[in-house]
Amino acid sequence: MLGISRGKDLIGLDIGSYSIKAVELRSKKKDGEDAYELKKIGYELLPHDAIVEGTVIDSAAVVETIKMVFDENKIANKNVAISISGNSVIIKKISLPAMEPEELAESIIWEAKHNIPYPFEETNVDYAILTPPDNAEGKHLDILLVAAKKDKIANYSNVIHQSRKNLESIEVDVFALQNAMEVNYPEIIHDKTFAIVNLGANITNVIIIEKAVPQLFRDLSLGGSFFTENLSKDLNISFDDAEKLLKGLPVQNVQPEQLQTVLNMNIQNLMEEIEKTFSFYEAGEQSEKKIEFIFLSGGLSKLKELQISFEQKFNIKTESLNPFRKIDFDEKKFDSIYFEEMAPLFGVAMGLATRKMDK
Repeated sequence: MLGISRGKDLIGLDIGSYSIKAVELRSKKKDGEDAYELKKIGYELLPHDAIVEGTVIDSAAVVETIKMVFDENKIANKNVAISISGNSVIIKKISLPAMEPEELAESIIWEAKHNIPYPFEETNVDYAILTPPDNAEGKHLDILLVAAKKDKIANYSNVIHQSRKNLESIEVDVFALQNAMEVNYPEIIHDKTFAIVNLGANITNVIIIEKAVPQLFRDLSLGGSFFTENLSKDLNISFDDAEKLLKGLPVQNVQPEQLQTVLNMNIQNLMEEIEKTFSFYEAGEQSEKKIEFIFLSGGLSKLKELQISFEQKFNIKTESLNPFRKIDFDEKKFDSIYFEEMAPLFGVAMGLATRKMDK
């Protein structure tokens, strides 16, 4: 989306509000099938408030952190794919009559002007056809319309260029997560209906996919920082101590029952927002829509109470999305324990890295 360059080796670079992640893959054949091997991987924390609600505030800090990720992990390839999300990114699923490509392009512009809550000239627009022209009915096209504000794209493009990297692709977080699922869970993505809930620092991305076709998208202004700020305020502790509590570390003068009370309130708020999204999908045009699996990703998904809360709330099997599940790696170069601990953080970066395999 938004100008994908195909056929190049790309570094999947996930610029989050809390940290920056980088992944480089190598394609290969395994038992006659396409497979992937990890070449390089990197992770660096960002200074607090360097990126706030998806906007780069301290560009110098972000640039230095990007350089550090590449230098510390000896990543030589400078061609990167990044992703964006938040309220500056609009994704709409629309249906249009089947038509010639020239007519379709004109119709897309018209639809964009009427479906995007921003002036058309202030946005970059792209689209993908979900239903092929030779589908069973042949009468309509299901299309994903994607628009991002130009200033949002410029905000991220600038730090890539300042870090002396080549920006080859801008993706949307939820599509990168779908890429990661396609590579690692082929037995589920083509036959099941599932949700991915990516719990980042400032934004939670939700995507519902039905037999490999994305159906619903939502970005929630909730995440790990929301939990941390509430812990800090309600328990009268510092932001750093609140972060320690979220990671399962003890903090002086904070009793487990105090922590659990505040956590439960925050988890309940999150669940209510997720429930609205699920209910909207299941109440759609088609009857008997049902989500069969939930996959959790992102830093906040490491909170042990969350998986249990999801299963109890929705009565749906819930597990962590493992973006390394089908990825080979040299155990002499990479510690398998690292992947177990860090897996929830690398869903977007891994999905971006698979873009280099596109033909």
